[in-house]
Amino acid sequence: MSMKEFGNKLQTKLDKYFHKIFNNSHFLYTIIFLLSSLLISLLSLIRTVTVGDLILFLSTVISFTFILLMFEALIPKLNKYLFSPEKKLDKWKLISFTINFFISFLIIIPYFLLGADLPIDFLEWDVILPALFIIIFFGWNLVQIFFLRKGFDVFSEKVNKKINSKYGSSKKKELLFFLFLIIALIVPILIELGTFLGFLPEFAPGGARTLFIASSLVVLIILIITSWRLITLYHRSKKINSTNSFSSMFYILIWILLWFRSLSFFNALLNITQASTEPDITSGLIDILLLVFTAIMVLRGLGEKVYDSFLFNSNNMPFFLFAFTVLYIEGQIIMITGAGSLTGIFANRNQVNLINNFLIIIITLIFYWWYSEYSLEQRGFLLRKRFHSEDISAILYDFKEFLVKNDALDGNKIGDDKMNEFLRTKNIEIQEIEPIEDESEIDEDPNPNSNNKINNN
Repeated sequence: MSMKEFGNKLQTKLDKYFHKIFNNSHFLYTIIFLLSSLLISLLSLIRTVTVGDLILFLSTVISFTFILLMFEALIPKLNKYLFSPEKKLDKWKLISFTINFFISFLIIIPYFLLGADLPIDFLEWDVILPALFIIIFFGWNLVQIFFLRKGFDVFSEKVNKKINSKYGSSKKKELLFFLFLIIALIVPILIELGTFLGFLPEFAPGGARTLFIASSLVVLIILIITSWRLITLYHRSKKINSTNSFSSMFYILIWILLWFRSLSFFNALLNITQASTEPDITSGLIDILLLVFTAIMVLRGLGEKVYDSFLFNSNNMPFFLFAFTVLYIEGQIIMITGAGSLTGIFANRNQVNLINNFLIIIITLIFYWWYSEYSLEQRGFLLRKRFHSEDISAILYDFKEFLVKNDALDGNKIGDDKMNEFLRTKNIEIQEIEPIEDESEIDEDPNPNSNNKINNN
């Protein structure tokens, strides 16, 4: 493979996973975004309310600039000025950003000058903007698990499909499923034990170490609860001959996420308990680099959740992501520097990371408790306790076909029109019945008869 072919292949992958932000057409805007993020992060080292207000204003203007560009990118005639795939650093791109930045500045500056004394206090910039950006920061972190779930599903289903296709209904397959269960139970214990032993010597004897041990015990309790959940789900699947590796694989992936968050939590706790009165410039710079890196990851993750519509296309999507991510960064910074009527809530990013990781762990635990059962029911690995209207519709259509094939029903008399009429009288949603297929291209069901079982207990 030549260097040119390798470069083209790499560019294609970057465009796919990072929504064209590294493509020639958007590269200049990406540089502006990164420099803006870096500037905002550097200013956050000066922890005063005045600087906090300045960062708040700057973040709002930059974000609004990208929003204006997002809407302008929907106009085909402007594309030749906003984008030029053959040039990374085209003057028209810089001119376009500058004009929109100036417009944003003129629109927002009156609000900051006059908007601190409005009849409705909540609408004042020094109240609503800090609160909104903090909600964006925590909100995005807390809902990420719902989006990570898709990738976990696909990987877990691929593993389950591979075992089913290779071993069929043999006893070896059941043994492998059981082995996956044992591995899923052991792996989290080992990684958390290693984490505990690795961090323990770092905490000074006394209150700091006691706090770490207490936190580790909470993680152990979470581990016991989730392990019990996995075992009971396996037992329920076995009762209807629907054992699988999906549940165990999904559990391992969830615990890798939980471990990462607990690792970040313990690291933040360690930094807080060993806090020095002298400013640590090196740690501050590392925090800034990590913040910018996290911003890129947020940008990539968010882009996968915003689907094509009349409002978004491949050209204007990066602008929306830049605008959102700037506010995401500001949401974290504002809690440290303070801004408007909001004083600094946390002394440093370690405290922000501590509470952030704690909340994510709790949300992930709640999510796993619900989704671990729901996902197995949807795949026919558990007796179903709940049905949506579209599920009932699909079951009734399947039952009609079953009756027709067994000559128990005249399909010419009871056709789809009659079925649809009946379903509407019951206020049941009617949808086109199509084979279920996702990114893993799963076309086999290890328990074809288990999808429509109803738990009457």
